[in-house]
Formats: sequence, structure tokens, C-alpha cells
Amino acid sequence: MMIIILLLCSIILSCLVIYFYKKSKDNMKLKKQKEQALNANIDSRKKQNTDLSDCYNKLNQKYKDVCRENENLKESYRLGHIFDKNIGEIKASKELQEIFGKLQEEININYFVKFDNLFLYDLKEPRQIDHMVICDYGIYIFETKYWEGDIYYNISKESLKGTKHELLNRYIFYKQDENEHQTFVLKLNENGEIEYRNNGNPYKQIFKTMKILNDFLDNQYFINSIIYFNYHNDKYHFIDGSAKNNGIVGVNQKENLYNLLKNRMKTFNFEKLKEKQIKYLEQKFKNYKI
Repeated sequence: MMIIILLLCSIILSCLVIYFYKKSKDNMKLKKQKEQALNANIDSRKKQNTDLSDCYNKLNQKYKDVCRENENLKESYRLGHIFDKNIGEIKASKELQEIFGKLQEEININYFVKFDNLFLYDLKEPRQIDHMVICDYGIYIFETKYWEGDIYYNISKESLKGTKHELLNRYIFYKQDENEHQTFVLKLNENGEIEYRNNGNPYKQIFKTMKILNDFLDNQYFINSIIYFNYHNDKYHFIDGSAKNNGIVGVNQKENLYNLLKNRMKTFNFEKLKEKQIKYLEQKFKNYKI
């Protein structure tokens, strides 16, 4: 009987040893699998981190390259513009400073800031603005044209009908439809011959600039667009073909520009800009100054 009991105990003990051995072996195998999975995960994360680091370095380098290209573009434009800068823009800058200085006293402008030669280089469609003035009465952008001769601004077939200039339709607008507009200059040369010059329509130019600028400023500000023909000589005439209610205005002579601005400010029906807003815009455009 004792032998049987001992035999049973031995069998049970052997079974337990085998069970725990197998259990230990399974645990070791599971532990090894977990360690392998953990190491694989660590390696994967290391690779991801390396990839992210490489991606960051590439993006950072690309950003630096873009910044450098922008600076080079601005500098290239600045040097080219300075080289080509005409006397008209220099005169216009001086005249605008004088005009707004006078309006500051007469219309009680609280604060104004003037920019010359802004280049909005980082827009989808980069734009150059000859002059910009920001004051209580909104934002004013100016396209300067120093053109000598009789200026026909934003003229169409329709606008010439019934005027003493209607004959020009035969020569200037013989191919155009009724609604097409042009801006051109007529002048007698040294031989007494009539010269016709058409350097594009500044109306379309400033209209596009105004739209892009409005989008850039999220349509939050009132923008006045003015084309200033500032070759001053009383012998030349200025003929305006624009509709009376057209918000984009072409004007010649310093006095006419002053009167236009004065009238617009006196009839201004929008909320005035506060000095804080003007200074915010000043900082915004400061980086685009050439």
C-alpha cells in the first residue's frame, strides 16, 4: 500500500514538474516574442523618427531656400526698379506727401502713413504698387503715369460719340467693339506729326491690384484706387472716358488730385480707421517696401 502511495506521489510530482517546466518554457517563449515585438516596435519608431527628422530637415531647408529666393527676388526687383525709376514716381511721392500734409490740417486727418514702391511678392499673383497712403479715411493706392501729351483715359467708342473727339473712333477703335476701353496718348513730335502711344490700360492694371489687395486684407478695409497722370503742362489736355459713377478715378495735375481727395474725404460715409488700425496696416506693409 505504501509503495502504491509513493508511486502515485511520484507520478503527480513528475506531472507537476513537467507542467511547470512546460509553463516556464511557454512563458519564456512568450517573453521572447514580446521582446521581439517590442524591439521591432522600437526599430519602427526609430525609423519613423528618422524619417520625420529627414522630412523636417528637408522642409526646413526648403523654407530657407524660399525665404532666400524671396529676398533675392525683392532685391532684384528693387535694383531693377531703382534703375528704371522715372522722375514721375519721385515727383508723385513728394506731391502726395504735400497733399496729405495739407489735408491733415484742413480735413482733420488724425494720422497717415505713406509707402512708395510696395512689392507684394509672396501672393499668388505678385503685385507692385507705386504709392499707398493709409489714413483715417481708408487706404489709397496710386498708379503713377508720367506721360507727356494729350491723355485719353479709359476711352471707348461710346464715350467719344457726340464729342469733338468722335473722329478718333475711325482710327483708334476701328476694330474694337462698343464696350472696349483704351488709354492712350496723342502728341505732336518735332516734325509736327501726330504720335500715338498706347502702353496698356492702367485702369485694368489698378483694378486688378485693388481686387488682389482686397482679398489680401480679407475685404475689411475701404480701398480707393486712383491713377495719377502727373506730367504737368497746361498745353496738354486730359480726356476722361470713364462713367461718372466709376469708383476708379484717373486724374491729372496736383491741384486736381488734391480736390478729388478732399471731396472724397468730405463725403466719406464709412467708419473711419483708428490709429491702432493704421499702425497695424503700417507694420503689415512695412515688409513689402522696396
